[in-house]
Amino acid sequence: MHQLIKEKLTPQDMSKPAVVALLTVLLISAVPTTHAAEIKELETGILFGGLHGMANETITVNSSLENLPAIAEDYTATWCNNCVKVGDALETVAENISMEIYAVHRNIYETQDPLGNENVDARFRDRYDIYAPEFKPPVAGINGKYALRGSNPSGDSLESDFAELASKPMNLGEGFVSMVWTPSGEHSGSVVWSVDQSTDAMYNVTVWMVEKVAYFPDGTNNEVYYHHIVREIIDVGTVTTSGLSSGTAQITYAEAFDDDDLEVHIMFHEYIERANDVEDETPEPTAEDTPFLSMPLTILALLVVALRRQHQ
Repeated sequence: MHQLIKEKLTPQDMSKPAVVALLTVLLISAVPTTHAAEIKELETGILFGGLHGMANETITVNSSLENLPAIAEDYTATWCNNCVKVGDALETVAENISMEIYAVHRNIYETQDPLGNENVDARFRDRYDIYAPEFKPPVAGINGKYALRGSNPSGDSLESDFAELASKPMNLGEGFVSMVWTPSGEHSGSVVWSVDQSTDAMYNVTVWMVEKVAYFPDGTNNEVYYHHIVREIIDVGTVTTSGLSSGTAQITYAEAFDDDDLEVHIMFHEYIERANDVEDETPEPTAEDTPFLSMPLTILALLVVALRRQHQ
C-alpha cells in the first residue's frame, strides 16, 4: 500500500516567479479601497430662505414657501484641496436647479484661512455636531437636513447626490416670505422681514452677510477666487406661532474681505430642542487600514527574507 506523504512547502522550495506573484497579490490586497460616502440625516431643524440683494442697495424681495431655493452650506477652507471638488459639484447643481450656496470657511483654530468668521463657524459646528470634534472640511449640508462629508460621492457622483438632496421637498406648507432692506450707512441698514406659515414650527430669523467673491492668491488649493463666503450671521428675530410673523431690526456689519460686494440674505432656521441624553456612538477609526495591513506586511517581510535566501 502506498502511503501519501504531505510535506510542508518551505520558502526555499518556492520559485522566484511564485514569490513575485504572491507579493503582487499581497500588495494589491493591502491597498485601501475607496468607500462610498454616507449621507446623514440631521435632527437640527430645516434651514430655508435665501432671498437676497446687494447690501448697498434698497431691496424688496418675496417668495412663496414652495418656490424658495434649496440651501447648500459648503464647509470649506483655502488650504483644502478636496473642497474644490465639492464646491465645483455644488456650482454645477446650482446651474440646473434653484439653489443658493453658502461657503462657511473654517475659522476656529484656523491659521491659514482668513475668510472665515468665528460666529459663523460656531453656528455651523453646533448644527453639524455629528462631525465633532475634528470638523474637518469638506462638509456639504443641504437645507439643514442632510449632510455629506468628504469628497467621495454616495451615489454615482457628487452632482447627482447634491441634486437629489436639493430636490427633496422641504414640506414647509403654504405661505410666503418677504424682506425689505434699506441701507442706512456704509456698514449698516434696516431689515423688515415677514413669514406666513401654516405649521407650528418655531424659527430663528437671521441675516447672513455674504461676500460674492474674494481674491486670496495665498490659498494652497490654488483657487485664488473664493465665492459665496458667509462673512457674518446676525440674529434679527424669532417665529413662535403659525400664521403671519414679522420683525424689524437695525443692524451693523463688518466690511467685506475685499471690494464692496456684500449681499444681504434672509434665513430661517427651525428650532428643535434636542434631548440632553446623547446616545453613545462608536467613533469611526481614524486609521482603519492599520489592522488590515499588519498581516500582509508580516507575510511580505517573511517572503522577502525567503527570496534573499534563494540568492545566497
